[in-house]
Amino acid sequence: MANPVPLDHAIHSSTRVRPSPELSIAANQQVLPVVVHEFAQLSVEFPLVFLKHAETGQFQAVALLGLAEGENLMLQDGKWLGATLPGALQMPPFKLLMLDPNGERVTVGIDPESPMVSETEGEKLFDEAGELTEFMQNRRKGLEEYYQNGQVTRAFVSLLVEKDLLVSQTLNMDIDGEKIKVDGIYLVSEAKLRELSDEDILDLNRRGFLQAIYAHLISLRQANRLARIRVDRKSGGPTILGL
Repeated sequence: MANPVPLDHAIHSSTRVRPSPELSIAANQQVLPVVVHEFAQLSVEFPLVFLKHAETGQFQAVALLGLAEGENLMLQDGKWLGATLPGALQMPPFKLLMLDPNGERVTVGIDPESPMVSETEGEKLFDEAGELTEFMQNRRKGLEEYYQNGQVTRAFVSLLVEKDLLVSQTLNMDIDGEKIKVDGIYLVSEAKLRELSDEDILDLNRRGFLQAIYAHLISLRQANRLARIRVDRKSGGPTILGL
């Protein structure tokens, strides 16, 4: 999201937002950030993997949407092919902005350049009294929930790193004679998971992280689904889901 600004009645009293997500922003995104609370639902849609930032060394949970850089196989003709739209695509054009380094004070920001923002179409953000409309109250609630889920996700990923469960992996596929290699991804090592102590396993289970790990591992089967979509897309035939 480019340069969000704090939501302000003095500036945005007449601003409206089209409620339908603007999916074009993800047209060239091979990966999309996900939160741990989405793992179970998204695990039947596409692979859920982890990436390591080249500069900071921080890990992030993402959905793998394509098999090549700049490729999103889950979008076709501006429509989302999956049954579930990830939260990262439901938040724009809004974003919570941190008012202090600890993230304890936040405010809602809006991307004024988003194609969802209008002065004539969509839902109003403020009512005549200058208060947030019901639409905007619901959006703020969703943003706060997503932010909190993001905090839990960061704790989840940090624990995976602490327990040395993540291993580098390269995905090699042969799709109709085309050699495909997706590298730079990290997966949970099942071997290392089995070596954890009973205490560690119980801790993962109590925090809901064990279920997320299993969802991640199950989701890896969906790489074949992406391959099928890619074949259908290249052949010009209809995209067949549920594979």
